[in-house]
Amino acid sequence: MPDTKPVRKGVFAAPAGRETTADQACVSNLLASSGAVALSSLPMGRLAILAWAFLGLLLLSADAEPQRRVALVIGNGTYAEAGTLANPVNDALDIADKLRSIGFEVIEGNDLGKRELERKIGEFSDALQGAGAGLFYYAGHGLQVDGRNYVVPVDARLDMPVKLQLEAVPIDEVLDIMEQQTKVSLVFLDACRNNPFARSLSRTATTRSATALAGLAQFDSTRGSFIAFSTAPGAVAMDGTGRNSPFAAALLRHIAEPGQSINDMMIAVRRDVVSQTREAQRPWEQGSLLERFEFVPGSEPMLSPKVAAAPAPAPQVAALERSVGDDKASIEKFLRQDYLAPDTRAMADTVQRLYGSSASIFGARYDVAAILKMKADWFAQWASWSLGLEPGSLEITPHGEDRADAAFAIRYDYVPKDKSAARLTGKARVTLGLVKAEDGWRIESETSQAMQ
Repeated sequence: MPDTKPVRKGVFAAPAGRETTADQACVSNLLASSGAVALSSLPMGRLAILAWAFLGLLLLSADAEPQRRVALVIGNGTYAEAGTLANPVNDALDIADKLRSIGFEVIEGNDLGKRELERKIGEFSDALQGAGAGLFYYAGHGLQVDGRNYVVPVDARLDMPVKLQLEAVPIDEVLDIMEQQTKVSLVFLDACRNNPFARSLSRTATTRSATALAGLAQFDSTRGSFIAFSTAPGAVAMDGTGRNSPFAAALLRHIAEPGQSINDMMIAVRRDVVSQTREAQRPWEQGSLLERFEFVPGSEPMLSPKVAAAPAPAPQVAALERSVGDDKASIEKFLRQDYLAPDTRAMADTVQRLYGSSASIFGARYDVAAILKMKADWFAQWASWSLGLEPGSLEITPHGEDRADAAFAIRYDYVPKDKSAARLTGKARVTLGLVKAEDGWRIESETSQAMQ
């Protein structure tokens, strides 16, 4: 049950997202993350409008992230005519969560037929208006015919070449939508390199690349795009034996490293995949970006990529997962006693204890002074507040012995000092990147999204 005591209870990341549990959810998140001045005297409708304005001001103040970033993430694995792929849906779910944790708005869909896929692309197109960067991630079956690349929906029946235009979706059309509306267009394709017309996509095909044929073709694009392929032309893209494909697993490891350019990230990804597959798979990319792009801006650009170590043996991986997994109780204690109940009478000490010297909030990096101002301004508006961790919602993803991602749901209730202002109540999903310090956990990254 959520804590209902009105003293010193609060949350350092309130809900976000376009979809609202009413305007309250949007206001709660945007003001909390932007450090807005007290606005409790304004009517709720005006407050909601100003909240969106504050988000714009926040983003403009961050040099490396001046505008919104929107992603479309698709995982197709259960095919009517081509068997079942084990990992595309897992890959898409995990990539979507990771992108949200670093500030992307994410539109996602899994095991989509052609009409459903087209609707998601239309939703993506609408969301891209006004965005600074767009990203398309696809895991599943893909093919190229006559130099043009296609995404294969799960209901496709590709027994005859003439059906291609009716059954598949050209990837270049998605890229064209992105290039027309954003300055930066990013595409990640973890798709098979088979030409199904040579094999008629037999029902026995259960991997992304049962036979390596012509592979995906290069794209004819020169307008601020970066396109990454999970393997080289004509080579095999593996589905993987664990939860994720080798390519998706490497992306998940490296995409959130602060200060790393996308080019350096792909070097690290390529090294990991080559090592894990024993050189059987080698990712490649083509690009025409006009400026440096970082998924998570850092205080200083990385001059050279980190050398990717060979994937740990299974027993070592299991030991690392146990090391953090066994510490789930301490993470839950940290959330309940510190993160969800900060001592607002000693805000400077609270912020230093929770965030250390700096942290990434909704994809932008802030030092401790900026975070302190955000949080102090936010809590100054409320006479009382209460919130609680939803039972059973905490999910821990370990990243070695001293790092983990914590995703969980909370319920919140803020009572304004101004009795004429609206009360803010609702539910949100929060994702924190955590690192273990000598005296407990610290927050490295923080984001949240409203839940209905």
